Amino acid sequence: MKLHLLVISAMVLVLSSCTKKEFMPAPIGENIPYQETKKTIQEAMDQSAYTYFATAWRRSNMDKILKAQNPKMAVTIFVPDNKAFEALGYTLASINRSPAAVLDTLLLFHTAKNQLLPETLNKQTANYLFLTMLDNKNYLEEFGMMNGEYRYYLYRHYMNIENNKVLVDGKISGKPEDIIVGTNGTLIPISKVLIKPVKDMKQTLEEDGRFGLYLSILEQSDLFYQNSFGFKGDQIQRLSSKLDYVTFNSVFAPTDDAFHKVGIYSLADVDKLNSRNVPYQLEDGFTVSNYLVIDSILNNHFWQYSGLYVRNVDQSYVSRYVTPEPNPLYFFSNDLKNEILGEYATVYDSYFMRKIHLNNLDFITGGPAVKIKVKGADAEPATVVESDIHTFNGAIHVVDRLLIPKGFKF
Repeated sequence: MKLHLLVISAMVLVLSSCTKKEFMPAPIGENIPYQETKKTIQEAMDQSAYTYFATAWRRSNMDKILKAQNPKMAVTIFVPDNKAFEALGYTLASINRSPAAVLDTLLLFHTAKNQLLPETLNKQTANYLFLTMLDNKNYLEEFGMMNGEYRYYLYRHYMNIENNKVLVDGKISGKPEDIIVGTNGTLIPISKVLIKPVKDMKQTLEEDGRFGLYLSILEQSDLFYQNSFGFKGDQIQRLSSKLDYVTFNSVFAPTDDAFHKVGIYSLADVDKLNSRNVPYQLEDGFTVSNYLVIDSILNNHFWQYSGLYVRNVDQSYVSRYVTPEPNPLYFFSNDLKNEILGEYATVYDSYFMRKIHLNNLDFITGGPAVKIKVKGADAEPATVVESDIHTFNGAIHVVDRLLIPKGFKF
């Protein structure tokens, strides 16, 4: 059974795996060259130049696994070429010596449960999400159209085609003319072996060494809300996978130098900035107003949803209280375009399915690197100096400046 990818998002779980309603335009297919055959993907693999991958497949239990799940299931397989295997030290001999279970893990991570048909691709929409057949039973993730549905964590890949290049997880990985559509699936040859992410965003940022101020400020803010109002802001924990279930996001991580450029060198400098405004609790006993000044900046680095406060932008829906749910927010560098994200709903009300908060960032493309600014702001844009750091629960894009709101002065 061939399944067309008709809902496109960088973060949405497509087809039977869809978790949230997506506020994105409908896809428009484009003419993309590829190969079509009446052979099965197994036959096409055996007759291809991808001998390392084909050998691993034959030695593995993949055919049995596919048959056990659904004999008629059509899949997408990312097929590293021989040079990609050799770059990691593989040889045909070492593959033939590898236990089948080890090869199963490798191949399951390269195999997605839904079939790509290249004519459905459109570079003007966000990446396609491919849920792999490899799960991690140590973690849960939320899925489905309603809240409260969970399954074991599934590893995933994001793919699209731009400028006649196959992009996987934001990186150039192959050519569309090499794609083979068979009778029971699609093969996407790529120039690298995909590496399973192990560290979450929090651990990755902590170990990097460039983001000490960013993490310590988030931690200090969380402690402030806990001590002042009795609830955690969870601004640091949202970067972690060590929660009840894994959520997927993107972060524009500011380096220590980004803070230095505006005169912030320590937490004492942040305290001085925050002293401009005093947060207080409303008489209802659980709503906090006038959040910390630093939040008005750092919320822009995490799609302006801190888990603390969400402003309702739908004027037809008169209510202070909403049920905020983040829309899929897992974006790679090729998604960072106004054509894709300009009016993207970052947060919506899951009960009434109403948009609550729209993306407020402006993406400046066309140069050697993407630049980002808050819409309407006159501050110098931040440059993405490193992109597509693929972690267990999201993508990290490193920026060299803070995303300053309109009219903000230090």
